[in-house]
Amino acid sequence: MARPERLIDPDAGPLAEFANDLRALRESSGKPSYRDLAKVALFAPSVLSSAASGHRLPTLPVTLAFVAACGGDQQEWEHRWRWLARHLGVHQVDAASAGRHSSATGKRGRRSVPAVTRLPRPKQIPRGLTTFVGRESITAEAISRMRLDADHRRPLLITGPVGMGKTALALRLAAMASNDYPDGQLFANLNCTDPGAGAHHVATGFLHALGLPPELLPADPIQQVSLYRSMLAERRLLVLLDGVKDEEQIRPLIGASGQSLTLVTSRARLLGLDDTHRVELCALSNEASVTLLSRIAGAARMRAEGDAVSAVADACGNSPLALNLLGRRLAARPEQTIRSVADQLSRPDLALELIAVGDVKLRDRLAAAYRRLPADTRSALLFLTHHLSDGTTAATAASVLDIPQATAETRLESSVDAGLLWRSATTGRYYSLRLVGAFLREMLDVERRSARAPEVPRRPVLRSVPRSGPVPHEPALSGFWYDCG
Repeated sequence: MARPERLIDPDAGPLAEFANDLRALRESSGKPSYRDLAKVALFAPSVLSSAASGHRLPTLPVTLAFVAACGGDQQEWEHRWRWLARHLGVHQVDAASAGRHSSATGKRGRRSVPAVTRLPRPKQIPRGLTTFVGRESITAEAISRMRLDADHRRPLLITGPVGMGKTALALRLAAMASNDYPDGQLFANLNCTDPGAGAHHVATGFLHALGLPPELLPADPIQQVSLYRSMLAERRLLVLLDGVKDEEQIRPLIGASGQSLTLVTSRARLLGLDDTHRVELCALSNEASVTLLSRIAGAARMRAEGDAVSAVADACGNSPLALNLLGRRLAARPEQTIRSVADQLSRPDLALELIAVGDVKLRDRLAAAYRRLPADTRSALLFLTHHLSDGTTAATAASVLDIPQATAETRLESSVDAGLLWRSATTGRYYSLRLVGAFLREMLDVERRSARAPEVPRRPVLRSVPRSGPVPHEPALSGFWYDCG
């Protein structure tokens, strides 16, 4: 049984009155034990008990955590704390130092419950690209929607094929909106997560980043995720979940987030998630692509060979990732002419070799997406991409593959969610982006050499995005919005 707290005379001075009122607030919330309170406030029980002891002024973070855990008005208590700190002549850093000392040693110098000082507010989201270009209307719309529902912020999903700059846009938005989320920024690259790891692994990492002591982490994975969602609802946090594979991977992490916001990037459209804002990215305009190359490889050099630069952007399919990699390659080879690079890119057997720098290779990204597809879907893609033409519908693909239309549509949709095909929201036709077509032809050659190649149909049913201009009748090549409520 816990020892009763020492009585406080509220008339003994402002500090005693402050501590007494903290105790009263705890009483009004049902008088939870300090151990239970610590699970919500994320400070050790001894730190919270000391805050209400009246011995010294607790730190502002401890005070606000105590108040929030008891359902009090944080703004009112922050005003009270600041007035009292001025009255006592205590700077916040002095109060923090005193709090660390008092929580580290108990009465008579003995160590008490392991002390936990508040960790720095997490700033985990990486720095965005300084060369980011284009997407102006999409960016403005995203920021507007991120701020639209102040009390119930819906997750923002950014999807699109391989290499469309999904992460770059998410980092851009995070940088622009960071001041709206003062309690911290959390980041998880789910491309690097063990496929067998559940959402609780991500939640556990986030809880530790937010300062939860290991001894207060629930043993049950479900409770770990629930605690994370509770913290998300009570704070103003910006969370970026990058490279999500499917809905199951993140559905438990998206709850009633209150004033927090979760950004999600994925090649898959994640249509199983509801109550979200969505933006699907397509290729850049040729003008934006040229601007991107100029920023990376040098504007003067690009101006000197304007026509060749446009041809290079076109050969890259106006893909932000391909342009970024090729631009860095050009910057490292100032003696190389842009025309010579354009000529090499026109050869399908060389294009993917050129779009690589260091350990980042477009071919590897495409191969990873291709390997995730079921065998029958990979086989269908090889059938459909030997000759690129004017796009395909599910009905045409079914005829060529000699399978039911519903089956053909399922395989095409799976390829879209793998990031290898793109479906026009206007025409409903399926397209292969230029460099994806080059990759699939490579895979077809591999199958042929291993004597496993499917018979190639005579009728061409897919085409790459054209060399200039958007896909016919497509309203916005840079992306489009749709909400799923």
